[in-house]
Order: sequence, then structure tokens, then C-alpha cells
Amino acid sequence: MILPIKLRSIKGVMVLLSIIGLIVSIYLSIYHLLGVPLFCSTSGIINCNNVINSPYGFIFGVPVSDFGVAFFLIELAVLFLIKDPFAKIFVNTVGISFVGYFLYAEYMVGNICEYCTSVHIIVAVLLIFSIYLYRKEVK
Repeated sequence: MILPIKLRSIKGVMVLLSIIGLIVSIYLSIYHLLGVPLFCSTSGIINCNNVINSPYGFIFGVPVSDFGVAFFLIELAVLFLIKDPFAKIFVNTVGISFVGYFLYAEYMVGNICEYCTSVHIIVAVLLIFSIYLYRKEVK
């Protein structure tokens, strides 16, 4: 498989992580839209169904996974189209702000969603990498 960016580069890893986050977000959006099965634990503290279908799983009636799809599309656009390193930090700071809300939501629901957690980790790593790129490009 040929990717337009070498995966050995930080930017290449960011692209790969964004694609993974986009796939997870699309899967959760399709779950809301079409009712496809949600493959996750439904017992104990890990229960995606409780988290995703809670009132915290929606913002203004829109599933939060749709915001995830938008975020990762914007992230990919910024990675490919915008040269300003600060733009990457800005987008990922907005992303991590949403992650803070979603962590609060999981706490309030009393369950953890493994899909959500994977997206949270991806967004945190994207922020760290964007700061690294900013420091590298500004010097």
C-alpha cells in the first residue's frame, strides 16, 4: 500500500491515526444512523451502549460520533492543505477540549466506551505530535 506521506514521519503517523479515528467515528455514526450491531462489552464498567445512548452521547440532538467524523476530516484537511504549524495545534486543542467533555460524560454515566477511549487517545497523541511539529518547524 502506498501512502502519500511516509509513515516514518510524524506527519505520516498523524495521518494514519486520523484515518483510524475517522473509521471508528464513522462506525459509531453508522450505528446511530442504521442501527448496525455495536460490538462491545455490555457488562461491568465497560459498556459502550450505555455511554453512546446516554444524553451525553448527543449534542443538540446530534450524535457525538458525527462530531468525531467532522473533527477527523478537518484534521486530515489541515494536515494536507495548511502549512501553518499553529493550525494543527489549534485544531487538536479544540479536539482535546471535546475529549475533556466526553471523559466527564463517561464519568457521569458510570461506564467507559472502548471505542470512545480509542478516539480520546488518538486525539491526545495528535495534540502531542502537533506541538512537537510546531516546535520543530518554528526553530
